[in-house]
Amino acid sequence: MEIFKITYYTDPLCCWSWAFEPQFRKLKFLLKDRLQLTYVMGGLLGDWQNFNDKMNDIARPAQFGPLWMQARVLSGQPIDENIWISKPIDTSYLACMAVKAAGLQSKIAEEAMLRKLREAVMMNKKNIGDVDVILEIADDLEQNRVLKKGKFEEDFFSDNISKLFRQDLDRTRAMGITRFPTLLITYKDKTYQITGYRPFHELIKTFSVMDMNLQLDRPVDKEEYLNSWENLTPRELSEITSASKELKTV
Repeated sequence: MEIFKITYYTDPLCCWSWAFEPQFRKLKFLLKDRLQLTYVMGGLLGDWQNFNDKMNDIARPAQFGPLWMQARVLSGQPIDENIWISKPIDTSYLACMAVKAAGLQSKIAEEAMLRKLREAVMMNKKNIGDVDVILEIADDLEQNRVLKKGKFEEDFFSDNISKLFRQDLDRTRAMGITRFPTLLITYKDKTYQITGYRPFHELIKTFSVMDMNLQLDRPVDKEEYLNSWENLTPRELSEITSASKELKTV
């Protein structure tokens, strides 16, 4: 069977990427071995001195709050937007580099680091721009036998990781990608693009264009799905257990 090669441009600090997790997790589950996934860290927030999101009218931390609240309301994913008042993040670059460092160990470690960073900032109001928070996550992943913390620290603070992350930034700019999440999907030598938050029925339409025989609307076994992930938010579980409401695209 043909493989779907997906390049996923994202950032651990992107609320819309977190909002998209229920749909994307379901997609990964259904495609299984037909999916070849590559993450590219797009570097959402370098520093506030040079940051200006004209599309969302954001130039200072407190202005992120309403955007995160919108993502929470539209998606149903748990997001605590109050972090932008109580503990505003200074940069997402360190979190991006943490994902790259974990990825040097395995794809599983890369996925786990990205997920834990998102949970930490979106749900638990932790500053993922703080090295200590990142190392706490690495320690947790080591205890779960997903990551070797010693190697992670060595890689995380290395010039090589700075180089790899810079390559991701250059790749994002070269492709003209300015919004996350963005998926570039290559299938049978054709490339398709999905940008922004999308409900699952829209993913079905896009993938049906690529392969008319692909059945992404088939039922998902709840127990098998639960066993496929370390944890699921209520919204993620509802994606496969109920007819989730058709939410707006962004």
